[in-house]
This record gives sequence, structure tokens and C-alpha cells, in this order.
Amino acid sequence: MKYQSAVKLFFTKLPDNLVFLDIETTGLDPVKGARIVEIAMLKVCNGVEERYESLVNPGQPIPPECSKIHSICDDMVRNSPSFAEIAEDVISFIGNNAVVCHNASFDLLFVHRELYQAGMPVNNVYYIDTLKLARQYFSFDSNRLADIADAIGVEVELSHRAMADVLTMFSVAKYIFANMYRKGVDMIELFVYEYSTFG
Repeated sequence: MKYQSAVKLFFTKLPDNLVFLDIETTGLDPVKGARIVEIAMLKVCNGVEERYESLVNPGQPIPPECSKIHSICDDMVRNSPSFAEIAEDVISFIGNNAVVCHNASFDLLFVHRELYQAGMPVNNVYYIDTLKLARQYFSFDSNRLADIADAIGVEVELSHRAMADVLTMFSVAKYIFANMYRKGVDMIELFVYEYSTFG
């Protein structure tokens, strides 16, 4: 099955065949050794929603400054699987669907490097970046996910935990897609994330 190259927007419903993805990490740069400590995904296919989430043992201490952001500490992940142990589940869950992230280059670089380090085949992926869409089509005072949610009246709970952020992004995406449609945009061309082991 080939990846779709564009997503059709509809006024009354969210497009299908999308996986909303968010992660929490031990730092900002996976090239310098930062690892994933939590991953969450929400898949929408044929109008049916399916969730996946897991804490991840990064195999290294979680810096206190990161724990202050996402509230995930070493004790919470001590008995959690490594990313290598859930890599097949992550690939299977995404399948051939387009991935939706807020600041996709951050999330996808981490996920792709984790898959590579787990010895899994790493393919290019089609994606939608709600951060890019917010900047291109809207004029929010701030394009942070929580700030957009606040601006459009979406209640945010447990900000900076992966599934909470996925659900916030899902609500934000529905708002963005619907209002892009109102602006006369009825198709989103998908970006292609081309993974490089040097990136």
C-alpha cells in the first residue's frame, strides 16, 4: 500500500488515515544522546479512533530540568520497556498513515533515530505539521500548542504529557482544518520527512 500524498479537507469531519503523535524526551537533541521517555499516538481510520501510549525506559537518567517539564522521573520508567522493545508496535500502529505532529521535525527525528538504533527499517514518512499550518494560515499571538488551544477555547489538562498533548493537538487540528476549509483550502499537500542517520 502506498502512502497518500495529500489529505482532503472536509468541513464537517476530520480527514481519515491520520496518526497524531507526540513524545516526551530526556533532552532536545537526539544527535547528542537525548532519548524518548514517553510516546503517544491517536489513529483515525474510517472514522474510528484508536490510541497507543507507553512510557519508555531511555537507559539513562532523566535530567531534573526535563522532569520539571513533563513530570516523568526515573522511578516511573524504571520498569518500562525500552524503545527497541516497542519499536515494532510503533511501526505497526503508524502503518501507511500520514503522521500529524506539532513541530514535526522534533518528534520525527527522535522517533526515526530510535527506530534506527533499534535496528528497524526506517522509511521516509508523510506528515502534517500543525505548527507550520498555524503559522501559514492563522495569526495566533503564540503558536505554542497550549497557547493555540487556549486561544480557541480548548481545555488543556496535563500539558507536556504525551497523550494529553496528542488530544490537545487533535482538537487544535480539527479547528485548523475546518477554518482552512472556510478560507478556501480543501487539500493539504503532505510533507515528506526524509530521515538521515546524520540528521
